[in-house]
Amino acid sequence: MVGGTLRDIRSHVSGFAAPTGAYAVVCDRTGREPLPLTGMRFGSREDAEQAVEAASNYRSALRRYDPQLPHHEPRVRAVADDTGVDPSSPRRDAPESADSDGRTRYITFCHDVSAAVFESLSATGHRRVESAAMETYLTLAEVVTERDDFCLTMLWSMMSELDARLDAAEQRVVVAEAAELLAGPNGGARLSEPTVRSALGATTARLCEASFVDETDIDACPGGDAWEVTFGDYALAERTGRLPTLPIAVELVRRLPDRPVSFTEATPLADGRWRLRVEAGANPTGLVSLDATDEGRLNDSDYRL
Repeated sequence: MVGGTLRDIRSHVSGFAAPTGAYAVVCDRTGREPLPLTGMRFGSREDAEQAVEAASNYRSALRRYDPQLPHHEPRVRAVADDTGVDPSSPRRDAPESADSDGRTRYITFCHDVSAAVFESLSATGHRRVESAAMETYLTLAEVVTERDDFCLTMLWSMMSELDARLDAAEQRVVVAEAAELLAGPNGGARLSEPTVRSALGATTARLCEASFVDETDIDACPGGDAWEVTFGDYALAERTGRLPTLPIAVELVRRLPDRPVSFTEATPLADGRWRLRVEAGANPTGLVSLDATDEGRLNDSDYRL
C-alpha cells in the first residue's frame, strides 16, 4: 500500500539525518522544507544531497496517483544562513516570487496532509482503512474532470473512510501521528510555548497561504478555553450537512502536540462561510468531520458551500 511505501522511504531518508546537523533542505519555489524532509537536519552537505535523491522516490510514489503533484526545487542550505533564520521556522517568510504560485501551494498542501495521513494509517496498523481510502480515491478519480481536483479528492477519500471506519479514539491516534510526521523530527511547525490561540492563528495563516480558506477570524468565547474560528471558501466543504475537519486538525495538532483540543460545533453562515468552535480539553473529538449545526442556512435556496 502507498502508506507503507511512504513510511519505508521516510525511514531510508531518515538514515541520512543527524539531530543537530548544520544543514537542511528547502524548496526554492515555496521556501518550505518538502516532505519527507520536513524538520530533518543533516551533518554534511553530502548527506543532505543524498537525502534529497532518496526523497524524490517519496514524491514519485504519490505522483503515481496524481501526476499533477508539483515538482520541488530542493536546495541544501545551512540551518542558520547569513540572515540568522532557521528554515524550519513557521514564521519565516519565503521570497515573494517563490510564494506567488497559489496552485503549487494548494496542491502541495493537499498532498502533504494526505501523505502524512497515509503514513499514519500504515504506522498505526489501520491498513484496511488505508486500502479503503485508496480504493475510494481511485474510483472517484475516474470521474474527476478537473485535474487539479485529484489532490482534493485524495484528501476527501481519506477523511470519508476515517469517518466511517474508525471511532473517535482511533481517529485521535491517527491525527496525532500524522501531525507529528508533518511537523518533522525537530517539530518544525511548532511555536515556542504555544497557546491554543497562537496555534489557531498559525493554522489559519497556513490554510490561507495554501488557498484552502480565506477571510479568517478568531474570537475567544466567554467563560472558558474555547474559541470560534470563522472562514470562507473552504476547499473541502461538502453539501451533505457536515464539515470535514481533518486538514484543519492535522495542522492544529502539530502545533499543539501536548495540548488536547476538540472541534465541537460547525455552523454554516451566510456567503458560504463557516464558524468552527474549538475547545481545549481531554479526549478530543471532531478531528475528522463534524455534523453541521443547521441554523436554517443549509436549506436556504440561495445558500452555497
